[in-house]
Amino acid sequence: METLLLQKLAEQLPLETMVEHDHEVRSAYLQKTLRFLHLIKKADILTVEEYTYLYKLRNKINDIWRNYLKGRMNTASSQMQNMLQCSFHHQTYEMMFDRIQQLPNVLYRGRVSLMPLLDRQEFYHIPFTKRYLIQNQRYSITGIPCLYLAGSLPCMYKELGKTNISYGEFRPLKAFSLLDVSVSYPQMEKRRYSHEQLFAFLCTMPLKYALSIWAKDNEKHAFKSNYVISQLLTAAVYNRKTDIKGICYASGKAKELPYEQRLNYVFLPTFQNLGQAYDEELMHSFQITVVKKEKQKV
Repeated sequence: METLLLQKLAEQLPLETMVEHDHEVRSAYLQKTLRFLHLIKKADILTVEEYTYLYKLRNKINDIWRNYLKGRMNTASSQMQNMLQCSFHHQTYEMMFDRIQQLPNVLYRGRVSLMPLLDRQEFYHIPFTKRYLIQNQRYSITGIPCLYLAGSLPCMYKELGKTNISYGEFRPLKAFSLLDVSVSYPQMEKRRYSHEQLFAFLCTMPLKYALSIWAKDNEKHAFKSNYVISQLLTAAVYNRKTDIKGICYASGKAKELPYEQRLNYVFLPTFQNLGQAYDEELMHSFQITVVKKEKQKV
C-alpha cells in the first residue's frame, strides 16, 4: 500500500511545477498540495494525528508565504524559524529531512569571464566587503554571500548557460551536514523504510513543493514569488545555531540530467568581524583547483 502511494504521487504529482505567471505561484502550491493530501487520505496509511500534522504543515507554509507577500516579513521569518523547530513525537521538523554528510568527491564553481580566471580566490564566495554585488537568488538573499557549488560539470554549465567559462574544482576536506531538499518520490521508492520514516518523508513534501515552482514570465524580475519560501528557509538555516552548514537542492535548469548529476549545494559563510572578506574556515575546507577557461558549452 505504501509503495503504491509513492508510485501514484510520483505519477500524478511530480516535484516540480511550471506556471505561466508569477502571481499564480502560490495558487499552484495550494492546488498541488491539496491533491497531495487527498491521495494520502485516500490511501489510509496515516493515523488521524499524523494526517492532521501534515495538513497543518501545508497550511503553515501557505501562511508564511501569504504574510511575506502582504509585507509582514518579520512575521514570515519568525514563522519559518518556528516551523523548523516544531516537534512531533520528539522529532523536530528539521530532523525529518535527509542530511547529507558525505559530499561528492569533486564539486564545481563556474564563472563567466572573457579572460581566464587563474586566482583561486576568484572562485570564493562574493566577499563580505562587496555585499552590494549580491542579488536575490533562489537560495540566497540580497547582501548575504553564499557559496554555490554544482555536483557535476553538466549541471554547472546548465546553470550558467553560457560559454567563456572558467571553473574551480572543489574537493571537500571535511564532512558537512547539509539539509537535503532534493529527495522526492523516485529516490524514496528505492529505499527500505519504516512507517515512521515514510511519514517523516511525506512531511517534507509540502515544503519541497513550495521550493519547486517556476513561473515562465518572471525570469528577469527583481522579485520572484517562487523564491520567497526558499529564501526564508535559507535565512532560517543561516540563523539557527545547529550543525547545518547549507542546503542541497536539485537544479531547476538541468531537469534532463540524471538526479545524481543535477544537484546543487549552497554553503552559508559565517561573518565574524568588520573587514573580513571571506569565511576562511569554509574556504579552507576545500582543496580548490582552478581549471583553464572552457570555450564550449557542455
